[in-house]
Amino acid sequence: MLFNNGNIESVQLKSLLRITRAISHVRDLHSLITLLASETSKVLDVERSTVFLYSSKTDELWSYVAEGESEEIRFSASRGIAGSVFRNEKTLLLHDVSKDQRFNKTIDKTTGFITRNMLTAPIINSSGVCIGVFQVINKKEDNFTAKDAEFLEIVSSETAVTIENVRLLESRKRMFESLIKALTVSIEARDPLTAGHSFDVTFLSGKIAEYMNIDSDTRETIYYAALLHDYGKIAVPDSILKKPGTLSDDETAILRKHVQHTKIILSSIEFEGKLDQVPVFASQHHERVDGKGYPDGLKGDEISIGGKIIAVADVFEALTAKRHYREPYSMKKTLNLLISGIDTQFDRKAVLALRDYFIDIGKVKWEEVPID
Repeated sequence: MLFNNGNIESVQLKSLLRITRAISHVRDLHSLITLLASETSKVLDVERSTVFLYSSKTDELWSYVAEGESEEIRFSASRGIAGSVFRNEKTLLLHDVSKDQRFNKTIDKTTGFITRNMLTAPIINSSGVCIGVFQVINKKEDNFTAKDAEFLEIVSSETAVTIENVRLLESRKRMFESLIKALTVSIEARDPLTAGHSFDVTFLSGKIAEYMNIDSDTRETIYYAALLHDYGKIAVPDSILKKPGTLSDDETAILRKHVQHTKIILSSIEFEGKLDQVPVFASQHHERVDGKGYPDGLKGDEISIGGKIIAVADVFEALTAKRHYREPYSMKKTLNLLISGIDTQFDRKAVLALRDYFIDIGKVKWEEVPID
Protein backbone atom coordinates (compact mmCIF):
# COMPACT_ATOMS: atom_id res chain seq x y z
CA MET A 1 0.00 0.00 0.00
CA LEU A 2 1.12 3.56 -0.67
CA PHE A 3 0.15 5.02 2.68
CA ASN A 4 2.01 2.97 5.28
CA ASN A 5 3.67 4.40 8.34
CA GLY A 6 6.48 6.84 7.63
CA ASN A 7 7.02 10.48 6.81
CA ILE A 8 7.02 10.21 3.01
CA GLU A 9 3.72 8.34 2.90
CA SER A 10 2.18 10.84 5.33
CA VAL A 11 3.27 13.76 3.14
CA GLN A 12 1.81 12.05 0.08
CA LEU A 13 -1.50 11.43 1.81
CA LYS A 14 -1.76 15.06 2.98
CA SER A 15 -0.96 16.21 -0.54
CA LEU A 16 -3.73 14.06 -2.04
CA LEU A 17 -6.17 15.38 0.56
CA ARG A 18 -5.27 18.97 -0.40
CA ILE A 19 -5.76 18.10 -4.05
CA THR A 20 -9.10 16.44 -3.36
CA ARG A 21 -10.35 19.44 -1.39
CA ALA A 22 -9.29 21.79 -4.17
CA ILE A 23 -11.00 19.70 -6.84
CA SER A 24 -14.24 19.84 -4.85
CA HIS A 25 -14.59 23.62 -5.14
CA VAL A 26 -12.31 24.89 -7.93
CA ARG A 27 -13.72 24.67 -11.44
CA ASP A 28 -10.95 26.31 -13.45
CA LEU A 29 -9.08 23.50 -15.17
CA HIS A 30 -5.75 25.27 -15.54
CA SER A 31 -5.70 26.22 -11.85
CA LEU A 32 -6.46 22.64 -10.84
CA ILE A 33 -3.79 21.09 -13.05
CA THR A 34 -1.30 23.72 -11.84
CA LEU A 35 -2.13 22.69 -8.28
CA LEU A 36 -1.65 19.02 -9.13
CA ALA A 37 1.73 19.77 -10.67
CA SER A 38 2.83 21.93 -7.73
CA GLU A 39 1.80 19.41 -5.09
CA THR A 40 3.46 16.60 -7.01
CA SER A 41 6.73 18.51 -7.28
CA LYS A 42 6.74 19.16 -3.53
CA VAL A 43 5.92 15.60 -2.52
CA LEU A 44 8.32 13.91 -4.92
CA ASP A 45 11.00 16.58 -4.29
CA VAL A 46 11.65 17.30 -7.96
CA GLU A 47 12.71 20.42 -9.82
CA ARG A 48 9.61 20.61 -11.97
CA SER A 49 6.48 18.85 -13.16
CA THR A 50 4.85 19.04 -16.58
CA VAL A 51 1.45 17.88 -17.77
CA PHE A 52 1.36 17.18 -21.49
CA LEU A 53 -2.01 16.77 -23.20
CA TYR A 54 -2.60 15.14 -26.55
CA SER A 55 -3.92 17.06 -29.55
CA SER A 56 -5.60 14.70 -32.01
CA LYS A 57 -5.74 17.47 -34.62
CA THR A 58 -1.97 17.80 -34.84
CA ASP A 59 -0.95 14.43 -33.34
CA GLU A 60 1.19 16.30 -30.83
CA LEU A 61 1.75 16.46 -27.10
CA TRP A 62 1.68 19.98 -25.72
CA SER A 63 2.44 21.40 -22.29
CA TYR A 64 -0.84 22.36 -20.64
CA VAL A 65 1.09 23.12 -17.44
CA ALA A 66 4.88 23.31 -17.42
CA GLU A 67 6.53 24.53 -14.23
CA GLY A 68 9.41 26.90 -14.86
CA GLU A 69 8.46 27.54 -18.50
CA SER A 70 6.56 30.51 -19.88
CA GLU A 71 6.43 29.23 -23.45
CA GLU A 72 4.38 26.28 -24.62
CA ILE A 73 6.29 23.07 -25.36
CA ARG A 74 4.90 21.13 -28.31
CA PHE A 75 6.24 18.06 -30.13
CA SER A 76 5.13 15.02 -32.09
CA ALA A 77 3.37 12.40 -29.97
CA SER A 78 5.66 9.78 -31.49
CA ARG A 79 8.83 11.42 -30.16
CA GLY A 80 10.74 11.35 -26.92
CA ILE A 81 10.13 9.68 -23.60
CA ALA A 82 6.76 11.37 -23.20
CA GLY A 83 5.74 10.12 -26.62
CA SER A 84 6.84 6.58 -25.72
CA VAL A 85 4.82 6.60 -22.48
CA PHE A 86 1.83 8.04 -24.34
CA ARG A 87 1.94 5.31 -27.00
CA ASN A 88 2.66 2.40 -24.66
CA GLU A 89 0.45 3.69 -21.81
CA LYS A 90 2.95 2.49 -19.20
CA THR A 91 4.80 4.43 -16.50
CA LEU A 92 8.51 4.85 -17.19
CA LEU A 93 11.21 5.56 -14.58
CA LEU A 94 14.65 6.65 -15.78
CA HIS A 95 17.57 7.34 -13.46
CA ASP A 96 19.76 8.73 -16.27
CA VAL A 97 17.96 10.03 -19.36
CA SER A 98 21.23 10.54 -21.25
CA LYS A 99 21.52 6.76 -21.58
CA ASP A 100 18.08 6.38 -23.15
CA GLN A 101 17.85 6.74 -26.94
CA ARG A 102 14.26 7.92 -26.67
CA PHE A 103 15.26 11.09 -24.81
CA ASN A 104 14.44 14.19 -26.88
CA LYS A 105 17.40 16.55 -26.38
CA THR A 106 15.74 19.26 -28.47
CA ILE A 107 13.52 20.40 -25.61
CA ASP A 108 16.47 20.95 -23.25
CA LYS A 109 18.30 22.86 -25.99
CA THR A 110 15.26 25.04 -26.57
CA THR A 111 14.46 25.72 -22.91
CA GLY A 112 18.01 25.77 -21.52
CA PHE A 113 16.97 23.26 -18.85
CA ILE A 114 19.15 20.22 -18.09
CA THR A 115 17.25 16.97 -17.55
CA ARG A 116 19.03 14.30 -15.50
CA ASN A 117 16.35 11.85 -14.41
CA MET A 118 12.67 11.50 -15.09
CA LEU A 119 9.47 9.77 -14.06
CA THR A 120 6.59 9.76 -16.55
CA ALA A 121 3.09 8.31 -16.19
CA PRO A 122 0.25 8.11 -18.72
CA ILE A 123 -2.97 10.04 -18.11
CA ILE A 124 -5.77 7.62 -18.97
CA ASN A 125 -9.43 8.64 -18.84
CA SER A 126 -12.43 6.60 -17.73
CA SER A 127 -12.89 5.25 -21.26
CA GLY A 128 -9.40 3.78 -21.19
CA VAL A 129 -8.04 6.36 -23.64
CA CYS A 130 -4.65 7.95 -23.00
CA ILE A 131 -5.11 11.73 -23.19
CA GLY A 132 -1.61 12.82 -22.15
CA VAL A 133 1.27 12.21 -19.76
CA PHE A 134 2.36 13.53 -16.37
CA GLN A 135 6.10 14.02 -16.17
CA VAL A 136 8.31 14.88 -13.17
CA ILE A 137 11.94 15.81 -13.73
CA ASN A 138 15.14 15.78 -11.68
CA LYS A 139 14.72 14.19 -8.27
CA LYS A 140 16.74 16.47 -6.00
CA GLU A 141 18.09 13.72 -3.72
CA ASP A 142 18.60 10.02 -4.43
CA ASN A 143 16.67 8.36 -7.26
CA PHE A 144 13.02 7.86 -8.08
CA THR A 145 11.47 4.84 -6.37
CA ALA A 146 8.63 2.45 -7.05
CA LYS A 147 6.59 4.34 -4.42
CA ASP A 148 7.21 7.57 -6.34
CA ALA A 149 5.90 5.89 -9.46
CA GLU A 150 2.84 4.64 -7.59
CA PHE A 151 2.14 8.11 -6.26
CA LEU A 152 2.50 9.69 -9.73
CA GLU A 153 0.10 7.13 -11.17
CA ILE A 154 -2.48 8.09 -8.53
CA VAL A 155 -2.01 11.77 -9.32
CA SER A 156 -2.24 11.03 -13.06
CA SER A 157 -5.51 9.23 -12.43
CA GLU A 158 -6.79 12.26 -10.49
CA THR A 159 -5.65 14.45 -13.37
CA ALA A 160 -7.67 12.40 -15.86
CA VAL A 161 -10.78 12.59 -13.67
CA THR A 162 -10.30 16.32 -13.14
CA ILE A 163 -9.94 16.99 -16.87
CA GLU A 164 -13.04 14.94 -17.68
CA ASN A 165 -15.18 16.55 -14.99
CA VAL A 166 -14.15 20.12 -15.74
CA ARG A 167 -14.52 19.64 -19.49
CA LEU A 168 -17.99 18.22 -18.90
CA LEU A 169 -18.89 21.24 -16.76
CA GLU A 170 -17.44 23.61 -19.36
CA SER A 171 -19.41 21.86 -22.09
CA ARG A 172 -22.61 22.15 -20.08
CA LYS A 173 -21.90 25.82 -19.41
CA ARG A 174 -21.29 26.52 -23.10
CA MET A 175 -24.54 24.78 -23.99
CA PHE A 176 -26.41 26.67 -21.24
CA GLU A 177 -25.01 30.02 -22.35
CA SER A 178 -25.80 29.34 -25.99
CA LEU A 179 -29.40 28.57 -25.05
CA ILE A 180 -29.65 31.76 -22.98
CA LYS A 181 -28.27 33.81 -25.86
CA ALA A 182 -30.67 32.10 -28.26
CA LEU A 183 -33.55 33.15 -26.01
CA THR A 184 -32.17 36.69 -25.93
CA VAL A 185 -31.83 36.85 -29.71
CA SER A 186 -35.40 35.57 -30.08
CA ILE A 187 -36.84 38.50 -28.12
CA GLU A 188 -34.43 40.99 -29.72
CA ALA A 189 -35.70 39.91 -33.16
CA ARG A 190 -39.18 41.18 -32.30
CA ASP A 191 -38.13 44.75 -33.11
CA PRO A 192 -35.12 45.55 -35.33
CA LEU A 193 -34.95 49.08 -33.93
CA THR A 194 -34.23 47.86 -30.41
CA ALA A 195 -32.14 44.87 -31.44
CA GLY A 196 -29.03 44.68 -29.27
CA HIS A 197 -30.66 46.31 -26.25
CA SER A 198 -30.32 43.25 -23.99
CA PHE A 199 -26.69 42.69 -24.95
CA ASP A 200 -25.86 46.36 -24.34
CA VAL A 201 -27.65 46.29 -20.98
CA THR A 202 -25.68 43.15 -20.10
CA PHE A 203 -22.37 44.86 -20.93
CA LEU A 204 -23.24 47.98 -18.93
CA SER A 205 -24.50 45.91 -15.98
CA GLY A 206 -21.19 44.09 -15.98
CA LYS A 207 -19.25 47.34 -15.88
CA ILE A 208 -21.40 48.71 -13.05
CA ALA A 209 -20.92 45.49 -11.07
CA GLU A 210 -17.18 45.62 -11.72
CA TYR A 211 -16.90 49.21 -10.50
CA MET A 212 -18.99 48.31 -7.43
CA ASN A 213 -16.60 45.43 -6.63
CA ILE A 214 -19.42 42.91 -6.72
CA ASP A 215 -18.27 39.32 -6.13
CA SER A 216 -17.81 37.04 -9.14
CA ASP A 217 -20.78 34.74 -8.38
CA THR A 218 -23.20 37.66 -8.15
CA ARG A 219 -21.73 39.19 -11.31
CA GLU A 220 -22.38 35.97 -13.18
CA THR A 221 -25.98 35.97 -11.96
CA ILE A 222 -26.34 39.60 -13.07
CA TYR A 223 -24.93 38.65 -16.48
CA TYR A 224 -27.64 36.07 -17.19
CA ALA A 225 -30.39 38.18 -15.60
CA ALA A 226 -29.46 41.17 -17.75
CA LEU A 227 -29.50 39.07 -20.91
CA LEU A 228 -33.01 37.87 -20.08
CA HIS A 229 -34.45 40.93 -18.29
CA ASP A 230 -36.89 41.71 -21.12
CA TYR A 231 -37.80 38.18 -22.11
CA GLY A 232 -41.35 38.65 -20.85
CA LYS A 233 -41.92 41.04 -23.77
CA ILE A 234 -42.48 37.94 -25.84
CA ALA A 235 -46.03 38.11 -24.45
CA VAL A 236 -46.52 41.76 -25.46
CA PRO A 237 -48.32 42.34 -28.81
CA ASP A 238 -46.34 43.96 -31.63
CA SER A 239 -48.97 46.70 -31.85
CA ILE A 240 -47.84 47.88 -28.41
CA LEU A 241 -44.18 46.94 -28.55
CA LYS A 242 -43.56 48.77 -31.84
CA LYS A 243 -46.05 51.62 -31.45
CA PRO A 244 -44.41 54.86 -32.62
CA GLY A 245 -46.48 57.19 -30.46
CA THR A 246 -47.47 57.50 -26.81
CA LEU A 247 -49.07 54.42 -25.26
CA SER A 248 -52.53 54.61 -23.73
CA ASP A 249 -53.02 53.75 -20.07
CA ASP A 250 -54.31 50.29 -21.00
CA GLU A 251 -51.37 49.70 -23.36
CA THR A 252 -48.92 50.85 -20.70
CA ALA A 253 -50.46 48.40 -18.23
CA ILE A 254 -50.03 45.56 -20.74
CA LEU A 255 -46.42 46.54 -21.45
CA ARG A 256 -45.61 46.67 -17.74
CA LYS A 257 -46.80 43.10 -17.36
CA HIS A 258 -43.72 41.95 -19.26
CA VAL A 259 -41.91 42.00 -15.92
CA GLN A 260 -44.28 39.44 -14.41
CA HIS A 261 -44.02 37.36 -17.58
CA THR A 262 -40.24 37.50 -17.31
CA LYS A 263 -40.32 36.20 -13.73
CA ILE A 264 -42.81 33.44 -14.54
CA ILE A 265 -40.90 32.25 -17.59
CA LEU A 266 -37.47 32.40 -15.97
CA SER A 267 -38.75 30.67 -12.82
CA SER A 268 -39.60 27.69 -15.00
CA ILE A 269 -35.93 27.34 -15.92
CA GLU A 270 -33.84 25.38 -13.44
CA PHE A 271 -31.03 27.81 -12.64
CA GLU A 272 -28.57 25.85 -10.52
CA GLY A 273 -26.91 26.93 -7.28
CA LYS A 274 -25.56 30.45 -7.36
CA LEU A 275 -27.70 31.33 -10.40
CA ASP A 276 -31.00 30.74 -8.62
CA GLN A 277 -31.48 34.51 -8.25
CA VAL A 278 -31.57 35.14 -12.02
CA PRO A 279 -35.42 35.36 -12.13
CA VAL A 280 -35.40 37.76 -9.15
CA PHE A 281 -32.70 40.05 -10.57
CA ALA A 282 -34.30 40.08 -14.02
CA SER A 283 -37.80 40.89 -12.75
CA GLN A 284 -36.79 43.81 -10.51
CA HIS A 285 -35.28 46.19 -13.07
CA HIS A 286 -38.37 48.44 -13.00
CA GLU A 287 -38.52 48.73 -9.22
CA ARG A 288 -37.50 52.09 -7.69
CA VAL A 289 -35.58 52.66 -4.48
CA ASP A 290 -38.38 54.98 -3.28
CA GLY A 291 -40.96 52.20 -3.67
CA LYS A 292 -42.82 53.76 -6.60
CA GLY A 293 -41.71 51.21 -9.17
CA TYR A 294 -43.33 48.02 -10.40
CA PRO A 295 -44.39 45.22 -10.30
CA ASP A 296 -44.16 44.90 -6.51
CA GLY A 297 -43.43 48.43 -5.29
CA LEU A 298 -40.25 47.32 -3.55
CA LYS A 299 -37.99 49.94 -2.03
CA GLY A 300 -34.46 50.31 -0.72
CA ASP A 301 -32.86 47.08 0.40
CA GLU A 302 -35.97 45.13 -0.60
CA ILE A 303 -34.64 45.37 -4.15
CA SER A 304 -31.83 42.96 -5.02
CA ILE A 305 -28.43 44.33 -5.98
CA GLY A 306 -28.92 42.78 -9.41
CA GLY A 307 -32.25 44.55 -9.86
CA LYS A 308 -30.71 47.90 -8.90
CA ILE A 309 -27.79 47.50 -11.29
CA ILE A 310 -29.85 46.32 -14.26
CA ALA A 311 -32.31 49.18 -13.68
CA VAL A 312 -29.56 51.77 -14.18
CA ALA A 313 -28.08 49.98 -17.20
CA ASP A 314 -31.54 49.50 -18.75
CA VAL A 315 -32.54 53.16 -18.50
CA PHE A 316 -29.15 54.39 -19.72
CA GLU A 317 -29.26 52.15 -22.80
CA ALA A 318 -32.89 52.98 -23.55
CA LEU A 319 -32.33 56.75 -23.36
CA THR A 320 -29.14 56.77 -25.43
CA ALA A 321 -30.68 54.63 -28.19
CA LYS A 322 -33.11 55.66 -30.93
CA ARG A 323 -36.71 54.65 -30.30
CA HIS A 324 -39.89 54.72 -32.37
CA TYR A 325 -41.10 57.80 -30.51
CA ARG A 326 -37.86 59.86 -30.06
CA GLU A 327 -34.25 60.46 -31.00
CA PRO A 328 -31.44 59.27 -28.67
CA TYR A 329 -30.28 61.40 -25.75
CA SER A 330 -26.65 62.40 -25.39
CA MET A 331 -24.50 60.55 -22.89
CA LYS A 332 -24.05 63.71 -20.81
CA LYS A 333 -27.80 64.37 -20.64
CA THR A 334 -28.56 60.73 -19.82
CA LEU A 335 -26.02 60.52 -17.01
CA ASN A 336 -27.34 63.73 -15.49
CA LEU A 337 -30.88 62.34 -15.63
CA LEU A 338 -29.66 59.22 -13.80
CA ILE A 339 -27.89 61.40 -11.26
CA SER A 340 -31.06 63.42 -10.68
CA GLY A 341 -32.84 60.15 -9.91
CA ILE A 342 -30.38 59.01 -7.24
CA ASP A 343 -32.07 57.85 -4.00
CA THR A 344 -35.51 58.12 -5.58
CA GLN A 345 -35.53 56.03 -8.74
CA PHE A 346 -31.98 54.70 -8.77
CA ASP A 347 -29.43 53.25 -6.38
CA ARG A 348 -26.68 55.77 -5.67
CA LYS A 349 -23.76 53.32 -5.88
CA ALA A 350 -24.95 51.90 -9.20
CA VAL A 351 -25.27 55.34 -10.80
CA LEU A 352 -21.88 56.46 -9.46
CA ALA A 353 -20.29 53.28 -10.81
CA LEU A 354 -21.67 53.87 -14.31
CA ARG A 355 -20.63 57.53 -14.23
CA ASP A 356 -17.11 56.63 -13.08
CA TYR A 357 -16.79 54.04 -15.85
CA PHE A 358 -17.62 56.58 -18.57
CA ILE A 359 -15.29 59.14 -17.01
CA ASP A 360 -12.47 56.59 -16.91
CA ILE A 361 -12.85 55.74 -20.61
CA GLY A 362 -13.01 59.44 -21.53
CA LYS A 363 -16.61 59.64 -22.69
CA VAL A 364 -17.53 62.43 -20.25
CA LYS A 365 -15.67 64.79 -17.92
CA TRP A 366 -16.07 65.11 -14.17
CA GLU A 367 -17.43 68.61 -14.41
CA GLU A 368 -20.11 67.54 -16.92
CA VAL A 369 -21.72 65.03 -14.56
CA PRO A 370 -21.47 66.48 -11.04
CA ILE A 371 -23.15 64.93 -8.05
CA ASP A 372 -24.23 67.04 -5.08
